[in-house]
Amino acid sequence: MKNPKTILLLCVVSIAGILLSCNQDKKSNTAVNTENNTSTEYKPPQVPSNLTSKEEQLNYLFNHYWDNFNFSDTAKIIDSEYAEQAFVNYLAIFPAVSPSQLKEGITDFLDQAKQEQKGFDFFKKKLDSYLYDPNSPMRSDLFYEPVLEYYTSSDKVSADEKTRYRMLLDLARKNKVGSTATDFTYQTKEKAINKLHDLENPLILLMFYEPGCSNCEQVIGVLKEQESINQMIADKHMQILAIYPEGNLEIWNDYTANIPSNWINGVDEKQEVLNKGLYDLKASPTIYLLDKDKKVILKDTDLNALGNYLASQGL
Repeated sequence: MKNPKTILLLCVVSIAGILLSCNQDKKSNTAVNTENNTSTEYKPPQVPSNLTSKEEQLNYLFNHYWDNFNFSDTAKIIDSEYAEQAFVNYLAIFPAVSPSQLKEGITDFLDQAKQEQKGFDFFKKKLDSYLYDPNSPMRSDLFYEPVLEYYTSSDKVSADEKTRYRMLLDLARKNKVGSTATDFTYQTKEKAINKLHDLENPLILLMFYEPGCSNCEQVIGVLKEQESINQMIADKHMQILAIYPEGNLEIWNDYTANIPSNWINGVDEKQEVLNKGLYDLKASPTIYLLDKDKKVILKDTDLNALGNYLASQGL
């Protein structure tokens, strides 16, 4: 599972380090020129001294981050950690900017990167790895969507890749935070036909799991021991709906004892969630938090983010 503490630490350290570097550069009044810079670390432009608030500084840094980067030097981009570290520091700014600014910034960044095909392919691979790979702590549909939009209209991306990226873009746009979660039917021990949208609890924790999956068992174990979660279930303030999407009834029946009795344990026997691509299940477990109207509060989330949200609501 993703670890949001890792993401937060990375973001705080990277952004703080970049701003500190910029401030030190301002004090020394030394301009950065990457073509003549022998440092192994990329130095973004100085933040103007008249920008005093953190928000202003971060916005400027994001908008001008790549100004000093030589996108034509593909040997330096590909054969060292120089470009990757610069790229990771750039990603660390993403949570601090608005979605519209993020889209504009990513478009500008990739427009610069496409100067050379090798350089573009390098950054495309890194974007896919950091923002989409199930094992990446920075995986985010919110951040990946504008990247996919760019790929699907870029002349630097092959036709076959565009087909795949269009499919990923369609999945990224489904069940976004603030949208209504896609309804689906499932089977329980007691009833053959149930619907997600029939649940009426103020909060619904929807978890797609795989029997025997070590991450799933860890999450199940933590949740079932949480007194606050169990109390919310008892008060009917929350319902946990655990769904086995692969539909094998024998495997599902054998695993039933591992799912807490105060949860709803369901199986998608027809595998409609998978076959129709209703949800992007790139990892197990995949967790959503919904409100009473089935609006998505948290998408593809984890226990730390869930805990932070519940704490912010006084739950």
